Amino acid sequence: MSEMGDSLRAAREAAGLSLSGLARRTGYSRSYLGNIETGTKQPTPGVLRAYERALGDDVHRRELFAGLAGLMAGTMADGDIAADIVRDIIAERSRLLTTAQTSHATDKTIGILVSRQTPCIASLGKWMRTGNPTLRVNAAGILAKSGLHDAANTVAAHLCADADARQLYLTAVVARVLGAPWDDAGHLARTASFDEQQIKAIAGEVANSYDAGARWCSIHLVGRTRKEHPGVANVTLHQALSREPSRELLRHNGFALAGIDPTIHKGA
Repeated sequence: MSEMGDSLRAAREAAGLSLSGLARRTGYSRSYLGNIETGTKQPTPGVLRAYERALGDDVHRRELFAGLAGLMAGTMADGDIAADIVRDIIAERSRLLTTAQTSHATDKTIGILVSRQTPCIASLGKWMRTGNPTLRVNAAGILAKSGLHDAANTVAAHLCADADARQLYLTAVVARVLGAPWDDAGHLARTASFDEQQIKAIAGEVANSYDAGARWCSIHLVGRTRKEHPGVANVTLHQALSREPSRELLRHNGFALAGIDPTIHKGA
């Protein structure tokens, strides 16, 4: 699992800590930690906790360590496939991402693991624009959960322009948030025929700081239901206007407030 070692090294370097400094803080030897980071040895739960304590309380690092611990301990149902997909992305292979749409948890774990690896981000960006709809939406989902500002802008613009990937992403968000069967979620995503409780639940995704794609879907669906649920829509869209960091998401939010659906002119 060399990607785990790579991620631990990247987190240590991002915190400005040398391997020797980490050894002093954790009590593990420098050579042992070096073997962990090069992939010669597999980290234990205790090592991950030691890294987490030593590197400080940072949102991105908290998510990183949670994802790594889940992969290692097998606590994530999709942990094995996530690790396999990371290996494929590192090797510039898209095979696994073309076969079936990945889950929110899988995308989140992969996004964390590849977020500091520029070649992986470049490959995902390329695949998001090419290949079949499954590959495009999977690549978008991983990029959306990478925590990278530029990726959030790119994914938002892509979802606006790519009708097939957009429908798959919207369906996945509706299915996850409402606990709806896939076909029912797809129908709701196409028609936006939500009742008030459903649209309130969808509106909550506008604050999903770990998934720029889910935020885009929330803004889009809430905007489409503004006539039926003006109270929920107006509050949600104005809240997004004040907190959203992505330029492209703010742009789409502005369209929603103006009653414009830009996807109608983007191949929807």
